[in-house]
Amino acid sequence: MPVRRLLFLDSLGLRAYRWQGGALHAEADFSADGLPDFDAYLKGRNTSLFYLLADVADESFQIEELPHVRGRDRAEMLKRKLAQHCHGAPLALAQSLGRARSGRRDEKFLFAGLTGDAQFAPWLQALRNAQARLTGVYSVPFLLPMLAAKFIGKTQPALLITITRAGLRQSFFDGGQLRFSRLTPMDTRLPVNTATACDTETRKICQYLAGQRMIARGQPLVTLILAHPGEFSSIGEHCASTPERTVQMVDLLTESAAHGLKTAPADSRADALLLRLLARKAPAAQFAPPIERRQFRLWQTRLGLNLAAGIILVLSLLYTGLEMQRYAGLANANSLLQSEISLGQRHYEAMLRSLPPVDIRHEDLRVLTDRYLILERRSPGPAPMFQVISRALDQSPAVDIDKLDWWLANSPGEMRGTTMDASQPAVDGSGYAIALIHGRLPFALADDHKNQTETINGFAEKLRAPNMQVQIVSLPFEAKSGKAIRNTDTGGLLEPPVFALKVAQKL
Repeated sequence: MPVRRLLFLDSLGLRAYRWQGGALHAEADFSADGLPDFDAYLKGRNTSLFYLLADVADESFQIEELPHVRGRDRAEMLKRKLAQHCHGAPLALAQSLGRARSGRRDEKFLFAGLTGDAQFAPWLQALRNAQARLTGVYSVPFLLPMLAAKFIGKTQPALLITITRAGLRQSFFDGGQLRFSRLTPMDTRLPVNTATACDTETRKICQYLAGQRMIARGQPLVTLILAHPGEFSSIGEHCASTPERTVQMVDLLTESAAHGLKTAPADSRADALLLRLLARKAPAAQFAPPIERRQFRLWQTRLGLNLAAGIILVLSLLYTGLEMQRYAGLANANSLLQSEISLGQRHYEAMLRSLPPVDIRHEDLRVLTDRYLILERRSPGPAPMFQVISRALDQSPAVDIDKLDWWLANSPGEMRGTTMDASQPAVDGSGYAIALIHGRLPFALADDHKNQTETINGFAEKLRAPNMQVQIVSLPFEAKSGKAIRNTDTGGLLEPPVFALKVAQKL
């Protein structure tokens, strides 16, 4: 982190401080004609962060209500108003004080400018020449809200008087917000001069605020004086409460300790406390235009890029570590797998050595076995036809089967005994599966030739399908043209009627 240096500019010159270890260390004091010494001071220190705090009398404060707009229109409006109220001063700012709660809800702005450009230009030019990193130009009035936040009310107006090397400053607050500030240049080394000025200047400011209708007439203005406890009595003798003002003393030593200032002020001048406030937390309101802060912005950009690069590097290292851990796990798993493969190979070779020798090589035997399994899976079996016959039997309770022959043939007319390659139907789909069914009927139908015929025909119909051909091979009786119907059984013994059917299924 670069060193922070604070530059305190007033009418007497410029003082440089180094902020280190939570304490201020005075480094140099430059008068108005000490620019060569300031140039030499900046050499070798331009990598520090510089904060320029101004306590000057050439200031402008204006309050105006404007329509609430956003974006580019807002920027153009504020730029035009700053040029109007601050007379084109390059060190100017606009601070929003909030919007009205009724009507058009216009927005109230405080326009502030450091109009003494000649007092700032040489110091800023020296900073630009040295390419110093100027964070901003700050003004004492905009530091005071951080100091007075706990003892300035949010509703009633109040006047805060602070004493610095440059003189006596009076800052008016309304609703807890800065509205106006005025510096009276004077020699503040003598407490009696400060006490007399407090009385004189507060009377003037009360009349001014009443004339501007910023306070109500006849209502005493709360006046807070930040001073050393040793000077309370002197200030109280000269600046007592009146019908126009209610004077309250604020202990400078207590406030300095509360804000972490390690070295207590020796008198009522609050320069060190103001610098401590700036070092602790710089206010958002600053006056420097973008050209004066260019080196600081470049440093911020480089810092952001370096930070982003560092984050990317850390993430890359983490990702690399995770990938290396994953690779180590995969390498370990691969090693175990290779060990298992080697062990399996040894077991396989041992099993081969234990088998009896064959005339065919192991590779050819494996190929032959694989082909056999493929042919076995593709060869048709009797199961599909048996399922059809089983369903038909379920629907024909009067029919029983005594015998069933099944074979494969090239045509539906071939009888069993004709040779056929069992793998042929699976190859070209041109074969047939044939079943010869030998069945019988109940004894009750032995003399009932009509029912025998109807039962057998019904059973045959249940077997028929688009890919099934059914043929009645024999009936329980002879039924030839020109002959009487008689049973086929000639033995004289009563036996159940028998028949035969042939079923051919296209494969």
